Amino acid sequence: MASRFLLGFVAAITLLFSGCKDAETTGGTAGAALYAYDGTTASVFVWTDLSTIYDGAPSTTAPTKQITSSVFSSKITSLAWGGLCFDSLNGYLYLISDTGNIVRVSNIRSQSGAVSSTDVVSFSLSNTGRLSSSTFGQAALDPQNNRLYITENSSSSTQIWVVDNASGQAQSATIALQALAVSGDTGGTGVAAGAGSVYGFMLDGDTVGTVVTYSGPRLRKGTSAGFSDATTLIGNSTLIGKYGSLALDTGNGYLFVARHNTDAGASTAPIQVFATGLFGQAYDQAPTTTLGSVTDQADLRVIAHAGTKDWLVGLRGNDTTSYGTIFIWKSPVGGTAAKVLTASPTTSLFKGLAVDGNAS
Repeated sequence: MASRFLLGFVAAITLLFSGCKDAETTGGTAGAALYAYDGTTASVFVWTDLSTIYDGAPSTTAPTKQITSSVFSSKITSLAWGGLCFDSLNGYLYLISDTGNIVRVSNIRSQSGAVSSTDVVSFSLSNTGRLSSSTFGQAALDPQNNRLYITENSSSSTQIWVVDNASGQAQSATIALQALAVSGDTGGTGVAAGAGSVYGFMLDGDTVGTVVTYSGPRLRKGTSAGFSDATTLIGNSTLIGKYGSLALDTGNGYLFVARHNTDAGASTAPIQVFATGLFGQAYDQAPTTTLGSVTDQADLRVIAHAGTKDWLVGLRGNDTTSYGTIFIWKSPVGGTAAKVLTASPTTSLFKGLAVDGNAS
């Protein structure tokens, strides 16, 4: 009995001091870092302590560090809206251009200044299977299965590209189309993923339902293998609308949906929050809660969540115009108002951002 107790004690101490970064820390708000891609300087801005930034906001604050690479300027000439995502389990940052180029930066937490050529890889989505005159948009990485999802949208159709083994794709690889789509859907500009599930926002499509049918904007939940009407939220009660940028709180089970009030012609809170357990029940469901300011966030274009930590961040955007301000919500479901971070230099322009919930 004594030897068994001693072995258990030693194992517990070993685990305590191992400091393994592969396991995500969950809950609370400590240990989060903010990343944003600045299109003006073609560099990644990093604020390493989001709590400190939040406590000091509103403010104009320079990033703690900047990450640069010639690959950014050559492959990411225009970042997709929402084209920045983070693998918090393995320390990769992904950048996606609106033309389908992908850049992966490894050892991202230790990067500062120019990235070594051994830590940056670029590859691209195949030209075969693309939609006509399309634009790529929001991207999401599921760290549980190393799968990257990227939205593609044209005037008449939409699909989500599925990139398996995202961290293993080689330099200059061409990714064949593995499409996640529902026939008839259009206006797909939002995606989020985690724990094997993927969520998509589509602005319109064929009707859903049998006895009672619904049309218009919809949220779909599925896997890399496909979506089903059975796990769709659609209808007037949802309040969702253009552009439907998505952010997933994996720690608490919430999906955040950003509506661009100006372009959607809406005048209520711009963020709808749905408990993920609502998918698979009734189609036309009201949000679990809403948040955001009708006036301050009327042009909310992109949102991102820390995943296992309780932070939500967002960006403004109008058509092709981006800005250098970042909205930050701490414990957002609790209803706290956003604080505003203005990046320094004030010429910064952001179309994508991400939060590392496992920064320390």
